[in-house]
Amino acid sequence: MSDLDRPLCRERQIGVLENLLCVPGAKVPPLIFTYGLSATGKTHTVRWLLETRSIKHAVFHCVELYNVRLLYETILLKLTGKVQRCDSANEFINILKKDLHKDEVYVILFEESDRFRDTDLHIRQVFCRLSELTELNISCIWESKIDWTRFQPNRGLPAPFIINFPQYTRSEIQELLVNILPEGRSHQFKENYITMLLPIFYFVTRSLRELQHIAQVNYTSYCAPVEDGQLTEKDTKQLWFNIEQQLNKCISTVNLREVETNQMKELLEKEDEDNAIDKGSAKAASTTTRTTPELPYYSKFLLISAYLASYNPQRTDKRFFVKEHGKQRKSAHSIRAKERYDSKLTGPKPFPLERLLAIFYNIIEESVNPTANIYSQITSLVRLQLITAIGNDTVEQPKYRCNVDFEFAKHVAKNIKFDIQKYLYCQ
Repeated sequence: MSDLDRPLCRERQIGVLENLLCVPGAKVPPLIFTYGLSATGKTHTVRWLLETRSIKHAVFHCVELYNVRLLYETILLKLTGKVQRCDSANEFINILKKDLHKDEVYVILFEESDRFRDTDLHIRQVFCRLSELTELNISCIWESKIDWTRFQPNRGLPAPFIINFPQYTRSEIQELLVNILPEGRSHQFKENYITMLLPIFYFVTRSLRELQHIAQVNYTSYCAPVEDGQLTEKDTKQLWFNIEQQLNKCISTVNLREVETNQMKELLEKEDEDNAIDKGSAKAASTTTRTTPELPYYSKFLLISAYLASYNPQRTDKRFFVKEHGKQRKSAHSIRAKERYDSKLTGPKPFPLERLLAIFYNIIEESVNPTANIYSQITSLVRLQLITAIGNDTVEQPKYRCNVDFEFAKHVAKNIKFDIQKYLYCQ
């Protein structure tokens, strides 16, 4: 028996897989290719079928394809139950011939098989023709997010049996979301909750994982008035008004996972306090404002360094970042230049990579070596469009420009307890 629950809304795919793998005495296809977007039930459906039908199988995630020996030995351990050293495809095939039975069905499931495109051709050939090479009733299932026509290079590979896992429809998503909610309430109560929740977020994201996360995060708050005895399960309208503010907070952080269930209440309470303080003096911050950007620790310092490099003149670096910079003399020319230079009006200026790193190593308190990790985080900031790369043709000295405003930079600096105003020119 399987510890996995039966997949919902995948009856057609289950029926096809049963016809291919579960017919007694029949030859299984040497290669099955399942494809579909993320969170469409590909791996879950296949694993559930293999476990419930007691088919001997091995599951291998292709992120580990960097080591061919690890690939062979992992599969052998799961199929034969023995730890065996295996360094080549020939040894792998010979061990399978020796230890497996010809009258039994075997299946090897490869998760994220897109990564096979980066391996040697002979590895792809082995796991496309394993049944032919071993003379066993064995099938390889390649699970992928792209279809076979885009699976390049696929020249010389045999045509697989293709099974498509389409994206869930709106009604199917509603059924799945109702099913993942915890027990303890009536089915109608949970269905009412999802019916109100789904129209808001369905047009923001159709990812099942994100919708499940949102439904689970807000469900406790939705049930709280019923558990306290203030409302009944039939008071749908009042229950909805109770979590409306919380949903406004969630809709701005879809796909970011910035708020969890235990953090949501703290955020809302803090926001109420801030609104009470600011009442009558300034408009309260919108509930959709992100307060804590999710960035790695060093990336936050790199982003602050980029902001300082973009908004401070280069000649002021010595004044802000060198301890013994000497006394600065004021002249008529420097006063006029200071009056002309207002970083908020002139906008961000481009800066070289060396200047960015120099500021970074000065503002961070600990000693950091210039490793590839630092450079990769700069690339990530560019990919997130928090900074922009300028003049990509200048490989030796690339230049960048910061894209974030002062409020965003101040939030990042506050998160790491860095006083950014102390290092800003003309602030």
